[in-house]
Amino acid sequence: MSSASSAPTTTPNNHFTYVFIPANDSLPIKALTGDKSGGLSDDILSKEAKRYFYENSDKGARAAALDGATPEQRKMLADQLREEVKGSQSPYAAQMAGLDDDALINIMRS
Repeated sequence: MSSASSAPTTTPNNHFTYVFIPANDSLPIKALTGDKSGGLSDDILSKEAKRYFYENSDKGARAAALDGATPEQRKMLADQLREEVKGSQSPYAAQMAGLDDDALINIMRS
């Protein structure tokens, strides 16, 4: 029987190591390295987490679908959003009715 030992990993002073535990149980847990140079004002860990959750949510797919929509589809989506808001008696219905289609599409992205 052979035994494998692993030496602890060291990172340069301007990097840190963190454990990535994906939301999807079928994906492996990983040790990753990040760059400290951004400090708290430009936090790489926060950026990576936001990117991961954006890419693994429906927002990424929705944004791609909106980008690939034809002008007719974009018009239909904007009109549909206006109707949904108008039907809900939202206080924002009048404001949204006055927005152009591109502004409404951008609201859908968020």
